[in-house]
Order: sequence, then structure tokens, then C-alpha cells
Amino acid sequence: MEINNDVANSAAASVSEVRAEPSAHGQRLWQRQAMRWCAGVAAPLVGALVGAALVVTSTYQRASLWFVWAPLAVALTTAAGVVFTYGLHRWTDLKALHPVRKRDVAWPVTGIAVFALALTNSTAFLPGPAREQLRGGLLTSFVLLAALPAAGVMYGVWHTARNELQSVSQGGLLGLLVALRRLLRRVLTAVGSLVALSTLTTGAALALERSHPGLFPNRPPQYVLIFGGVGSLLVAMVYAPAWSALQIRGLRLCDDLFRIEHLEDPVAILSQAENRQKLAQILGTDTSVWGDLQTGLAILAPLLASAATVFLPH
Repeated sequence: MEINNDVANSAAASVSEVRAEPSAHGQRLWQRQAMRWCAGVAAPLVGALVGAALVVTSTYQRASLWFVWAPLAVALTTAAGVVFTYGLHRWTDLKALHPVRKRDVAWPVTGIAVFALALTNSTAFLPGPAREQLRGGLLTSFVLLAALPAAGVMYGVWHTARNELQSVSQGGLLGLLVALRRLLRRVLTAVGSLVALSTLTTGAALALERSHPGLFPNRPPQYVLIFGGVGSLLVAMVYAPAWSALQIRGLRLCDDLFRIEHLEDPVAILSQAENRQKLAQILGTDTSVWGDLQTGLAILAPLLASAATVFLPH
């Protein structure tokens, strides 16, 4: 009887452990989702508070166009917080596609961050009307720092695509490259929105300064074009390596699956070429980096048109 009782007790304990495991897993999953939701709300909230602080303490309050510039500045920092959270989530998506570590992208992200911050804040030390207030540099610096997770995703795509994926089948490699390109374009669109919004904010600041020439430095109107061009250039510097790595790996896959050089039959050559073209369309290797940048950076085409009008002789 004692043996039967021991067996019954052990069986009951096992059942209770099995029942406890799903509940514990569900609790951890709920906690993880709650933390992710809180992080998603916290970053935009911090961005809004930073923007509000910069706006309230700005010397632009004495200008009549302050009410035009202030909402744009707060919207810019809030959008930067949203892009920060978006970049963190896309990093999770990237790790789900293929293992990648933070230290794999630490050096390029740090390098582009130092370069961008130095370039942005250098305008505070320029002589003459091109000099910018240090507070304006703080606004842009916050946006740059918030975009670092998105830059890490782009460099993560570059790191994944350039590595040898010998354990992945050709079908698996096709799916991976398609997913990586889709992820890269999504991040480009998010960062492109920051470039557009920051350029609009800078344009509003310049209009505000010109409305009171004796109160604020009178920067030339071409400054906003240069600002938008530099922002687009920084995005291109991060996007182009990842695009190039995907392009090289995609073309290599096309060569492996549909070789043409050994064929002699014209019908077979045409069929192989058509299949190769279809695969290139699926992989996105038939597009150019310039086309992707024009699509992802909505401000790029208007900037080029305005630059041609302003800088080229009539």
C-alpha cells in the first residue's frame, strides 16, 4: 500500500509539473510582450519630451513663426523615438532569419555615428551666416542617435549577406535573400521618413530666422538643400553596403541555378535566360541602388529638383 501511495504521489507531482510548465511559459511570454509594449511606448514618449524641452527653451520663441517650427520639431523627435523602437524590432526579425551578434555590426555603426555627429555639429563652429545654433545641433544629434538601431539592422543585413552560408540549401538561400531585401527596404523607408521630416523642420527654422533678420543669424536658403543632401548621403552610406552584398549574393545564386555559358541550343538558352530573369526579379537584383534610394527617401527627388533650380545657372 505504501508503494502504491508513493507511485500515486509521484504521478500527481508529475502532472502538476506538466500543468505548471505551460502556465510558466505563458507568464514569461506575457511579461516579454508587456516589456516590448512598454519599450515601444517609452521611446516615442521620451522623444516627445526631448522635443518639447528643446522647443520650450529655444530662443525661437520670440519669433512669430515659432508656432510653425515647434510642432515640426516635436513631431521629429517623436518620430525618432518611433524609428528607434522600430529598429529594435527589426533587429529581432533579423536575428530570427539568421544568427547575427551586436559586435558584428558595432564597428561600422560606431564609425558612421561618430562621423554623422561630428559633421552635424560642425556647423555650430562655422563663421558667418552659415553658423547654426548649438541647440539645432542637439535636435539633429538626437535624431541621429535614435536611428542607430535601424543602421545596425542595415549593417546586419550586410554582414549576413556577405558571409558564406554553406549550411543553407539553395532554396533556403533564396528565401533568406528575399526576406533580407524586404527587411532592408522597410528599414530604409523608416529612416527616409526621418530625413524628410528633419529637412522640413530645418526649412521651417530657416523661414523663422529670415522673418527676423536682426534677431537670428541669416543663413542662406540653400542651407536646407545642403542639410537634406547630407542626410540622404548618410542614409546612402549605410544602405549601399547592404544593397551591394545582397546584389552580389543574388547574382551568384542566379549563376549557380541557371548557367548559360555551356548551352548550345537556342531554345534552351532562351528558356534559361527567361528563368534567370524571373529569379532576378524575385531577388530584386534587377533594380539599382539609386532606384531604391529614390523610393525609400521620398525627399530625394524634390531635393534634386530644388538643387538644380537653385545652383545651376539659368
